[in-house]
Amino acid sequence: MRFLDDWKISTKIMLAILVVSAAFLGSAAFSSFSMKRIDADYSALSRTNQRSSLELARAARRVNQMAYAGYMAVAYPAGAPQSAAAKALYDESVAAIDRSFASALELTPENAEQIRGFQSRAAEIAAATGQAISEGMADQNARATQTMAGVDPLVASLSKDMRAFNEAQSADDDARGDELSAAANATVVTNAVLALLGVGLSLALAYWIAGMKISRPLNRLSDGMRRLAEGDLGVEIAGQDRRDEVGGMAAAVQVFKTNALKAREMEADAARLRTEAEAQRAESEAERRRNEQELALVVTALAESLGRLAQGDLTSRIEAEFSGQYGQIRSDYNAAVDSLREAMSAISAATGQMKGGSEEIAQAADDLSRRTEQQAASLEETAAALDEITATVRKSAENARSASQAASEARGAAERSGAVMGDAVSAMASIEDSAGKMGQIIGVIDEIAFQTNLLALNAGVEAARAGDAGKGFAVVASEVRALAQRSAEAAKEISALIANSSDQVARGVRLVGETGEALSGIVRRVADIDALISEIAESAQEQSSGLGQVNTAVNQMDQVTQQNAAMVEQTTAAAANLRTEAIQLSAHVGRFSLGGGPALRPVTTARPVARAAGGPPSPIAKARARIAAFAGGGAAAPATADAGWEEF
Repeated sequence: MRFLDDWKISTKIMLAILVVSAAFLGSAAFSSFSMKRIDADYSALSRTNQRSSLELARAARRVNQMAYAGYMAVAYPAGAPQSAAAKALYDESVAAIDRSFASALELTPENAEQIRGFQSRAAEIAAATGQAISEGMADQNARATQTMAGVDPLVASLSKDMRAFNEAQSADDDARGDELSAAANATVVTNAVLALLGVGLSLALAYWIAGMKISRPLNRLSDGMRRLAEGDLGVEIAGQDRRDEVGGMAAAVQVFKTNALKAREMEADAARLRTEAEAQRAESEAERRRNEQELALVVTALAESLGRLAQGDLTSRIEAEFSGQYGQIRSDYNAAVDSLREAMSAISAATGQMKGGSEEIAQAADDLSRRTEQQAASLEETAAALDEITATVRKSAENARSASQAASEARGAAERSGAVMGDAVSAMASIEDSAGKMGQIIGVIDEIAFQTNLLALNAGVEAARAGDAGKGFAVVASEVRALAQRSAEAAKEISALIANSSDQVARGVRLVGETGEALSGIVRRVADIDALISEIAESAQEQSSGLGQVNTAVNQMDQVTQQNAAMVEQTTAAAANLRTEAIQLSAHVGRFSLGGGPALRPVTTARPVARAAGGPPSPIAKARARIAAFAGGGAAAPATADAGWEEF
């Protein structure tokens, strides 16, 4: 990566910061996306399939209620309050069935064919039951009973098919829940591996940039400058081909080396000139003295300037005026010193920026550590909320078991009611038999009254034949005949009443029998409801187990977050080492006097990392709000204003 040699030192520092930040952001983005997708799948599973199964179970229960309403209309006479209640129960059941099927279709459109099939069969049952209710309210009980006899197998078949369909849906939901749990575990492991790899590569790259591309070239250049200051003009100045601050400083040092070599050559020329002047002294003593004075001035000024330069004073310039070719030496020397001073000033400024950049890295790492701790706290809150949800689901399972027990008790009560109705049927049969015997007795009484009336008539005829002697007997015969007629009329009235009572008793026997059959059907339906409630309890228990697995996954994410916090501490230590090296480099540069104060005076301070304010809440905040709302009944706490980076 030689192209990094041409980049500014500040750019290299920013590259290291960007690489570390990209690693953490990539890990956080992957984790957020994966958990959001799993959360959406869980939400769809609980909001659609399970609610659809519940709506179908409600529809099946309403079908049984509708059939019960039909039997109520048959059992009670027209105009009775129970008959009107049966009609109202029928209307309510039909409306509830339509609503349940509509909700199931909306929740699971992929099961539209099966649900519409159930709906059409329920509509057929509703039509037949409505006809039976109309017949029962018109006191056409025989036809209503025949219609309901055709409804019973339809209701039993529909209940059986809907229960089998719900069992298949429940099995599919369990399989989907297992798949989502496996996906959550895989996401946690993948996120941990990616975070470790990203942080490790980022730290390695940052250390390589700081050591190989910043500190190492500066140390080489510093060593060359030290040897050059000691008088070693054969030293090779490294880094002249670079286009960053180090390259500029190396070029300036190379100019200084070239001028020093020229100065050495000039000293040799001065010695030669002195030799020639000695030879020509006789010819021109005045010229020799003038040349010696000029040469002495040049050598003295150059020696003093070189001495100050060797001591690190880069403000050392030759102020004396030289004439002739010595003026060019003065100009070259002053230009070399100016170039070296400018390069050292640039190095001083770059060192300050590097120190400031290292402080920014340390500050950013510290902020990231604090945010990682806040993320760990958020994960702990999420785990607590999941514990509450698990307890709630467990309580729901216990309530379902209690409901199953209540259904079992209701089934036993219905069976006992059936036995009581059997006893009532036997009692009504006995009453009917007794009424028949009473009719026979009344027939005998009627016949006796007829014979008595006939005997009284004969007695009256005989008394009339007897004349005056039979008048008294005729009066008695007339009274006996009147009594016999009144007895016959009373016997007829009693016979009519007994016949009417026998008809009513027979009807009561038939109705009690039909009521017993209806109670038997209710017992069967209560058994079906008991089975469905038991299945719901088992499903709630399995959901509780699934939530426990999700809670375990969240705890594993909490551990990974703690490991990330430890890695951030290592990043902070690396930034501190970089700052120490920058201070050492500043100390080396400080040996040179640049004029206007120490070289490392313009040090920039670390800028605090700005926090995002007013941004959209993070996916973890949304998930925690939904979990808290579910666990607390919708009373979720509002998200804070700085829920973006703080949650991360």
